[in-house]
Amino acid sequence: MLPALFMAALANLLLLNCSAAIKLDLPSEAFGNEQEAWLMLGRNLQHQHYSDKNINPPLEVVWQKSVRSVVTDHPLALGDFILAPTRSGIFYAIDYETGGGVGVGKIGPALLHTPSIYKRRMYLGLILGEKTFLGIDLQAKEKTIKGRYPAVNTSPIAFDNRVFFGTGAGRFYCVNAGAGSQIWEYKSEAPILGSPALLEERVFFADEKGWVYCLESSSGAELWKRRLNGSTFSHPVLDDSTLYIGTTNGLFYALHIRSGKVKWEMEQDGAIYGSPSLYENMLYIGNNAHQVLAVQKDAGKILWKFETGGIVNTTPLPSPDYLYVVSWDKHLYVLNRFTGKELFNYKFKRPPKSSPIIYRDLVLVHTANHKLFALGSKQFVQSRREKK
Repeated sequence: MLPALFMAALANLLLLNCSAAIKLDLPSEAFGNEQEAWLMLGRNLQHQHYSDKNINPPLEVVWQKSVRSVVTDHPLALGDFILAPTRSGIFYAIDYETGGGVGVGKIGPALLHTPSIYKRRMYLGLILGEKTFLGIDLQAKEKTIKGRYPAVNTSPIAFDNRVFFGTGAGRFYCVNAGAGSQIWEYKSEAPILGSPALLEERVFFADEKGWVYCLESSSGAELWKRRLNGSTFSHPVLDDSTLYIGTTNGLFYALHIRSGKVKWEMEQDGAIYGSPSLYENMLYIGNNAHQVLAVQKDAGKILWKFETGGIVNTTPLPSPDYLYVVSWDKHLYVLNRFTGKELFNYKFKRPPKSSPIIYRDLVLVHTANHKLFALGSKQFVQSRREKK
């Protein structure tokens, strides 16, 4: 359980960075279960991006909050708060229950990917300015790390008091989580655009030219690297033995984690810019051919395809029974996870650009330069109305 002081500190930090005063009204009770939280890209260090909870369709809007930029990757969520970092560097803290604003502030000039929260610190990378790697102590309400690195193009990941991130200069770094000092550096073949993933003592990432790397996380020693057919802009997704990633040439790969050898590869109809999700024995992949595919992870067998009306370059969200997918056709789709049958769709006024997440009883989706939407089941919405 995390104390309410933690989020109060974040809100106060945002207040300090705002040009105008913001009234804060934070609850005093403790946070919810941290196991439900989204504290990093893809929810865990392997970026599997799934939920153990169903939100049953049909869905209705519970609340909507104006967020005037593009949310990076997806919102973060913990306790009674939704956190929405945006590419413009503005950071929103939103009350889970009401959608009301708790705090908003300018964290930095511009960022591409979502920050990570680790041991009451938030780490983020910026693509502009001299000080591109920031560490924010959420209890002390101050930026304790202002690291000078090349433009940080990835989401940082933190584990075992170390933080890992890649840069547009083709350099990958491991730094101390407390001081931000460099522990080691690795030179890649091209700019690093996909965020790293971590498993045990190995860190994995890909660069723009399609090279995939596996390094020893403690020393930065190269264990293997492999060139794929096409460029890679997405982040790798891991299970215990395999790395999964797609390329702009429409190829999707499964690589052995220990050796980097190709376990299987599969050609799709369109370029792959988004990352897959992984739940139980199935992968879920979107592409620029307006498709979502369910793929058996061990053999690479396509189990079903679903056609949308637009590009799918976000990460689909699987739950025990459903798959939640957003498309540039302005829709959120809820599919049967096992058959791909459409069960429900909701049309927004603008295209969704963030990957959907489930937190507690809400599905959260951001539409570009517009609003963050929280949707709940019809039963949940009715229960809220009766309580009021």
